[in-house]
Amino acid sequence: MNIQPIFPSLIVKEKIKDYDKYKDELIRYSYQQQKKDPSGVKKSNNGGWHSQSGYANSQNPISSKVINLIKSILNNKNVFKIKDLSKAKMQMWININKPGDFNIKHNHPGSDLSGVFWVKSLQKSGNLTFHSPNVMTQFEQINSLKDEIGKKLFITPTIEIEPLEGVIVLFPSDLTHSVQKNNSNEDRISVSFNIDIRNCVT
Repeated sequence: MNIQPIFPSLIVKEKIKDYDKYKDELIRYSYQQQKKDPSGVKKSNNGGWHSQSGYANSQNPISSKVINLIKSILNNKNVFKIKDLSKAKMQMWININKPGDFNIKHNHPGSDLSGVFWVKSLQKSGNLTFHSPNVMTQFEQINSLKDEIGKKLFITPTIEIEPLEGVIVLFPSDLTHSVQKNNSNEDRISVSFNIDIRNCVT
């Protein structure tokens, strides 16, 4: 029997080189920004701190590291056909989730790609969970598959990604996702972003 999954959602993962060299600086900067604006904004976060979203438009330790990593991914001519990434519009913000905090299901309308970069995360600090866009319309078909087949073909109600320090994940902005509860004993710090690439593609 031949089984071929079609129309997949593209999830890209990459790790920054020598992340330990930058980790402490990024952690300090994140807490400095929280101290400047302790209220932050309320978005999908249940508890936790969500900064304003203008970090991509200024020179700072977060933007310099994360934007360079994004560029290294999207400028890979073996995968993407991006003509001029300088035309991309970007939003970027910092998240600090204390133990017990989480993010409810949401997506990012109005952009093309979204992503997260984990600055600080421990085991049990909360997986990134993607929710299948077909979970309602194909509920019975999804549940009719044997577990090993569903996992092999990524045909499951949800798919989880463990947050690893120094790792970035890019995904389609319309893909619904959530962040599980931080069950560790320390804060989880991440940087999230949206990218509009409609004027950048050849």
